[in-house]
Amino acid sequence: MNKYLLPGATLLSLVSGGASAAPTPIGTFNEQASAACPSPPSSVWPSSPPNGDVGGLINGTAPPACGPIAFTAPFAGTLVMTVQQSTTFGAGHVFQAFVDGNSVGTTSIVPVSVTGTDFTSGTFTAEIPAGPNTFDINDQLLAYIGAQAPYGPPSTTVPASFSPVGIQVTLAEELPSAVPEPRSLWVMFAGLCSLGWLLARRKTA
Repeated sequence: MNKYLLPGATLLSLVSGGASAAPTPIGTFNEQASAACPSPPSSVWPSSPPNGDVGGLINGTAPPACGPIAFTAPFAGTLVMTVQQSTTFGAGHVFQAFVDGNSVGTTSIVPVSVTGTDFTSGTFTAEIPAGPNTFDINDQLLAYIGAQAPYGPPSTTVPASFSPVGIQVTLAEELPSAVPEPRSLWVMFAGLCSLGWLLARRKTA
């Protein structure tokens, strides 16, 4: 390869896949999930919950107003959502996370223990528009209070002390990757090749 093509190839690589900027913080939310709140509509469980579809977020004061939490995205991009347990009402909770009503995954599975300190957490991403959006949580364990826990160890009953539980949700946003369209890349590449050829010809002339 002609050495004069190297700067052009390097430039092309930088344009098509440059380093991404640090995520823009949106905020940290300290919320509670409760067995008194219905779960988000798209919630799923590993088995049929004996207490029904419960475990959603409290979104208000007593009597609990339940439902998703609103937030504002500064631009259209990729939401980075970190979810973790923030109060010590026993270990073993598993949170299903939602963005704009759509499930984005579940947090880590940890052993159920009244005195345990191995708390669940998880980080999720979702593409969102600029402006108003929502997030929601389903605390899966709350649908099994008084019954066999859906996650190990075997023969573990979920005690009543597991409701409610505090949840910390941290939101940030990344800009979408700025990748030139294929036609623009081809025109740029052809121009760089021509420049390299002209420089090489000029040197040998």
